[in-house]
Amino acid sequence: MASLSEKFLNTIEFGNSVHGYLLVSPDTERSFELAQTAAALLLFGNRSIEPLKLHPDYFELDGSIKIDELRSVRNELYKQTYAGKNRAVIIKNVHIMNDNAVNAMLKMLEEPPDGTYFLLTGIEQRVLPTIRSRCHIVRIGSNDHENTITQLTSVGASLADASRIEKMAFGDERRAIRLYNDEAYRDLRKNAISAMLELLDGKSPFKWAKSLAKDRDNAVSCIEFMLGVCHDMNRLLSGLDLESNPDYSFEINKRIKGFTFSQIGIIIDLLVETLMKLTTNANVGLALDSLIVKLNSEIIPRSN
Repeated sequence: MASLSEKFLNTIEFGNSVHGYLLVSPDTERSFELAQTAAALLLFGNRSIEPLKLHPDYFELDGSIKIDELRSVRNELYKQTYAGKNRAVIIKNVHIMNDNAVNAMLKMLEEPPDGTYFLLTGIEQRVLPTIRSRCHIVRIGSNDHENTITQLTSVGASLADASRIEKMAFGDERRAIRLYNDEAYRDLRKNAISAMLELLDGKSPFKWAKSLAKDRDNAVSCIEFMLGVCHDMNRLLSGLDLESNPDYSFEINKRIKGFTFSQIGIIIDLLVETLMKLTTNANVGLALDSLIVKLNSEIIPRSN
């Protein structure tokens, strides 16, 4: 069974592309790499991304782009292509674009120049509805269960372990392989979940935050693991079983009492806000410390 990412690339390869895509994934770097591969198919007809940076019809932008820079790019897009074929525009972290930049981009999405394809990546919940409504959304990871399990068993995992790790990785193939192979990454997940449980108890895991202060990638992974705990809390409140962290069933069940959907929503918002900061050049240590302080003020400690 082909994964969703493979189905998406096959669509591009067979010439059935639309002009605007929003690629979202539990692994934000994965969605960006997928966008690059799609851009290579649009420009070269193959999946090699190495020549992209040198191609005059390829534009790679970030959501922090200033309005004047975006206008300059927009002017270029309405000129004739250099190679006489397609043009590909990737915008990473589209969820952090300011209002002026969003308005300028919406005009391009509404009236795209001939042969121009937009590949946007970002955190889906934070992408404005005006952008989402103008793009075909490709959700990568959450539905790739069978493909991820197959990949895990191919590197030696038993079927039972593959199923368990696939859930721990939110269905993301690369994260699952790393959890299986990399003990340090498993420890990273363990420490992130332990910090989340401490926060749910009204404690302040500043020591954990300090250990991540110089490692942005690991900090991003930790926030994503913490969001997985919140996802499971919402499932428990809905009367469902845990999905992402079955190995922490006892600990999460113990702490769910007294929480509401609204409270968990606030926690999720603060985690996503921190994730957004970490996708920019924000200081990692300060971003994590701020998260702890804000969560401490929002989470009401409950008596046992």
